[in-house]
Amino acid sequence: MQAVPGIRLPGITWVTLPCRPNSRAMALRFLSAACTHVGNVRKLNEDAYCEHAAAGVWCVADGMGGYDAGEVAANMVADAVSESLQRVQLEPDLNGRVAVVKQAIQSVNTRLTVERTQSPDSGMMGCTVVALIAEGQECACVWAGDSRFYLLRDAGLYQLSTDHSVVQELLDTGMIQPEEVDSHPRRHVITRAVGANAVLELDYIALDLLPGDVLLLCSDGLHSELSPERIMSILSAPQDCHTKATRLVESVLSGNANDNVTVTVIAVESVAKGMLLRE
Repeated sequence: MQAVPGIRLPGITWVTLPCRPNSRAMALRFLSAACTHVGNVRKLNEDAYCEHAAAGVWCVADGMGGYDAGEVAANMVADAVSESLQRVQLEPDLNGRVAVVKQAIQSVNTRLTVERTQSPDSGMMGCTVVALIAEGQECACVWAGDSRFYLLRDAGLYQLSTDHSVVQELLDTGMIQPEEVDSHPRRHVITRAVGANAVLELDYIALDLLPGDVLLLCSDGLHSELSPERIMSILSAPQDCHTKATRLVESVLSGNANDNVTVTVIAVESVAKGMLLRE
């Protein structure tokens, strides 16, 4: 397992992704599948997702708040991203498409924070978000909170998002060691979320894609239950996206599954020029 942001092995804060010669004339297509489950303990599934391989847009949101507030917030984000697809596809490049998705997420943040200001007794209503936008041979990810973005490439699993969480800050400052994360009393406390503040800061990463890449978006119900090695083993299997997504969730359910779990698996394939780019 390579050292990557969010795992923070001693003395290593980043990795250089393996790359291969890739012709710019090569077209890529994206195949994907998503799976969500309430888990073994919770009665309400407060996760939400959108999956639009044809447009090259996917997201996962993990709600938080009392009663059904988290479910409402997460679905607001997933719906807003889905509703932005027409505007996304009008943009000629990746930067423009990312801007449209960010604007959709920001609009939900504004609605949630205004509602809380107008009804202070309503309590917190918010969610994490991780959204992926792909165009041509590139993709970009934006996120807030501890929902994650992983890349499987050349038999290596890379966590490309960094959690916005208390334990991540403690790791970054050297106040705790990686082996202390799973037992830390504040391991589930996040420091950034949609609906938490009037101004939402979304982190961003972009990368070139290669045929054979497998991308994963997930809520913390996955990565808090499965080891990176287990995730990598499932993603590496010669199976389709639906099977991989289902196996990831089933692996969580075979354990404690204390939280909701949601995953989206995206496979990157090369196609002959002129064929359908996405399915």
